[in-house]
Amino acid sequence: MKITIDEILEAFRIFDGNYKREHVDAAIELKAEITPHLIENLENVLDDPNPYMKNENLYDHIYAWMLLGHFRESKAHNVIIDLFSLPKEIPHELFGDLATSDLPTILLRTCGGSVEQIKSMALNKHVDVYCRVSALNAIAYAVVEGIVSRKEVISFFGTLFTGNEAEADSDFWSFLAGFVCDLYPEELMDTITKAYDEGLIYSGIVGYNDIKKALADGKETCLERLKSDLERRSLDDLHDSMSWWACFNEEPQSYAVPDSFTKTKPPANLEQSKPKFKVKKKKAKKKKRKQAKASKRKNRR
Repeated sequence: MKITIDEILEAFRIFDGNYKREHVDAAIELKAEITPHLIENLENVLDDPNPYMKNENLYDHIYAWMLLGHFRESKAHNVIIDLFSLPKEIPHELFGDLATSDLPTILLRTCGGSVEQIKSMALNKHVDVYCRVSALNAIAYAVVEGIVSRKEVISFFGTLFTGNEAEADSDFWSFLAGFVCDLYPEELMDTITKAYDEGLIYSGIVGYNDIKKALADGKETCLERLKSDLERRSLDDLHDSMSWWACFNEEPQSYAVPDSFTKTKPPANLEQSKPKFKVKKKKAKKKKRKQAKASKRKNRR
């Protein structure tokens, strides 16, 4: 018997430990019919995120978001931008680590050929810094996707090292330097060197040797690496993108879990905990980075 849209949406609603493979297939088959319902789901979460923040077993917004990214649904772009522009830790409470791991790809896939709204998100200091970094990552991906030129993006990124784009000791500039590195850093070497000297870039995230290595590797190699990274993070096979999460009972093999913003997508059977943003862990890491930067500035005097 054919699965109905109501049955699909009901199956997605509550997390029960099982990946809804059959219902995902049915949703893909009913793409045109189910898309408005998926967008409506995200709009409802945007209007009132509290139920989803209070009850972590509500899961339909995760399926909706991933499916809309898989569909490359441009009509979902605005609500996705707005969801991940919600204040404080709300995006991470709603989407966990997906706010860093899959957000860049989904922003890119839903943008409809324009990165302007993604740029605005990256520039918005009221948006969580890791969501802004995901927006920067999406813009870098847009180069190898052919949506925007490398020259334009390098020029844009080069304007973002003034020190006024985020709070002092933010990770914003460190990850930004990494994306410049991905695109080949030749034109911005003076800017990046100055940013290191001023303590904007934390070498624990992107070392200066990484920048020099990218320079030595050459533009074509850098862009090819970035293209391969985007391909590994593709949502073309949604089962491959979701079913390996260890929150689902699909018997994954055990691998070490990478940090967010790793350069390669983990294998499809990599074990991962249910996506939840570890606020205390992030704050502890940030404190450690602040201490390292303060020491670095002190040693330069």
